Amino acid sequence: MKTYTTRTRVRYAETDAAGIVYYNNFFVYFELGRVELFRELGLPYDWRLPIAETYCRYHASARFDDELEIRTSLKQVRSKGFRLGCEVYRLRSANSDSNSDSNSDSNSDSNSDGVGEPELLVEGYTAMVTLDDDGATVELPPAFRAAFDAMG
Repeated sequence: MKTYTTRTRVRYAETDAAGIVYYNNFFVYFELGRVELFRELGLPYDWRLPIAETYCRYHASARFDDELEIRTSLKQVRSKGFRLGCEVYRLRSANSDSNSDSNSDSNSDSNSDGVGEPELLVEGYTAMVTLDDDGATVELPPAFRAAFDAMG
């Protein structure tokens, strides 16, 4: 299954009094990933795609100005909806001092781009349903099925 990625930086307004990203903002990052996935697929993203269920497992915190990579993928397709998986990573430069071990080789965890291995911060999903103009659930539109089928 193809994974779509987008990047963003943590804005000051997304942090709490402790200086870390307020937990609920990760759902905003999930939305950013969804919107970009739909844009890539040429599908509409509007009120006819309400979220029916969401889940988020937290592994580590993010702070102001951290560069984040949001990875979004299709996990499940149903007759009247679908589930998108999402993972949010903190990107690290090879020179990053985020590891507390000052004796470590700064290139030991970097890839060929000179960027260290990303750190998984959160993972989760959103389940969405499709609605008609009256707000009733309907079968997944053919354009969505075709786009999802093309994802692999």
